[in-house]
Amino acid sequence: MKKLPIGKSDFKSIIQDNFYYIDKTNFISEVIDNSADVILLPRPRRFGKTLNLSMTKYFFDVEEDNETLFKGLNISKNQEAMKHCGKYPIIYITFKDVKESSFEHSYEKIKRLISNEFKRHSKAIMDLDIDEIDKKRVQKIINEEASRVDYHNGFKFLSTLLTLAYKKKCIILIDEYDTPIQTGFLQGYYDEIIGFFKTFMGAVLKDNDVNVYKAVLTGILRVSKESIFSDLNNIEVYTLLNSQFSDKFGFTTNEVKKLLA
Repeated sequence: MKKLPIGKSDFKSIIQDNFYYIDKTNFISEVIDNSADVILLPRPRRFGKTLNLSMTKYFFDVEEDNETLFKGLNISKNQEAMKHCGKYPIIYITFKDVKESSFEHSYEKIKRLISNEFKRHSKAIMDLDIDEIDKKRVQKIINEEASRVDYHNGFKFLSTLLTLAYKKKCIILIDEYDTPIQTGFLQGYYDEIIGFFKTFMGAVLKDNDVNVYKAVLTGILRVSKESIFSDLNNIEVYTLLNSQFSDKFGFTTNEVKKLLA
């Protein structure tokens, strides 16, 4: 008997520990085939956003051999898509827990998340033949001692280093991008948090095609293009009203019937 994955959003754990899984792996081929460099997917809570990004991370991640996780799933039947499995460095961040009462506290938490992502890749980037200034900058970001400008440009810098390290463009995965923004609106620091994200997102996602193959962002809300995405001309937004990705989140009628059976 398979188990019900209540509250689980880690794809690897669900597959390896024999939990029920509704096969959404064709989400990956849809990302690959999409003409947009940056894809924004607003969806309601409990619609599988984090699970889909987790699945995407495991599929593309050059640092792990995860091909066996996808054995027998829909994506494994797509030979063209499988050529991309395990081929890209991944930059992954989730803002789901950034719900602080002030901008400074939120910024400190975001600094730590950026620091952790640098730390996760530290071996690959520290082995690079880069100048001492860049090495010191990496170390300062990891130690959470870097300047605000360095954190604003953190993921652009990391994408450059990872592209050098692996000779492959990066895939950027950003989960719950809107949580700090929504909290900022409710707590009275909306302008400051919007200012941070406009620079942070713009740095890594605009005119960075030399280092970024694809970027996928999820959230509950669509924060208007006039704010953090106003400088991006390479983004496509797919809401519940779009046909693209429509059956890759939540459950379809047939999937519910199969589950009940």
